[in-house]
Amino acid sequence: MQNPWESVPVAAFFRCPGCGGAEIEVLPASWQCLGCGHIYPVEQEIPILHCAWPAHQQKIARAQAANPGWYEELQPAEAVSPWRHHLKKRRLYVESAISGHLQARGQTRAAALLDLGCGDGNHLRYLQKYARMSYGSDYNLARLARARRRCPEVPLYLADILNYPVQDDFFDIIFCNHVVEHIPEDHLALQTMHRILKPGGLLVLGVPNEGAWWWQLAYRLQPGTLRTTDHVQFYTAAGIGRKLEDQEFKLLETVHLGWGPPHWGLDQALRQFKVLDDFFEICGKRLVPQQASSLYLLATKG
Repeated sequence: MQNPWESVPVAAFFRCPGCGGAEIEVLPASWQCLGCGHIYPVEQEIPILHCAWPAHQQKIARAQAANPGWYEELQPAEAVSPWRHHLKKRRLYVESAISGHLQARGQTRAAALLDLGCGDGNHLRYLQKYARMSYGSDYNLARLARARRRCPEVPLYLADILNYPVQDDFFDIIFCNHVVEHIPEDHLALQTMHRILKPGGLLVLGVPNEGAWWWQLAYRLQPGTLRTTDHVQFYTAAGIGRKLEDQEFKLLETVHLGWGPPHWGLDQALRQFKVLDDFFEICGKRLVPQQASSLYLLATKG
């Protein structure tokens, strides 16, 4: 299996999260910043570009002690997910949005695309065709290892979104799907996205619409899920839109996608059937158009 980092202009890509420097020595087992001397290990051909890696590992271990499933469970691919019909609609929307952006710029592919919070690599598998070079990052090495097996040609790296190891204005397209709702300092995560996106570049941001009253009702009907969720942000379309604009993004479009019953168990059980997923969508769009389960926002950097 060829190491995908061999074709990456690392000197143009890397910004040391320790000192902010760009001079780097790349070795098979580590990357070393020549400015501050910090050594970043490489595991399974995945650079660990986190300046506090041992502390990060301890943080994940503590979270897993509280809930063993967190950070380790498989992320089901679209074809086998109980929400596969909904996920297909989301994917088709994302592909249409990226295609439209490229077409408006007279391009068929972008130079550099990032799946920020790529997890197991389910989205990278279809996003690759929209860029000459695609990248994926996550804070979870177990999931990056699975993404490496699924997408062996994609450069992957472990990173902290709040101290991100990439130069300013590097990516043409950033796809960030169901990530920021996990981050207390979500405004800083959006700030990072703005910094690393090229002027005129496209951000595709997906978040749950869990601040909407319909899904707040689901939490009230099943209060145990509120105690066990690792979500710390509960967005509405207006709320996340304002946060993007606060970070100087130009908001292009907000789309509501997916409707279902306000009960997590019923939602999973019923929406696995296409006829019911389509039925909920038809009714939801007409009766409660702001109460979809998912939000997608398109934004650009001026």
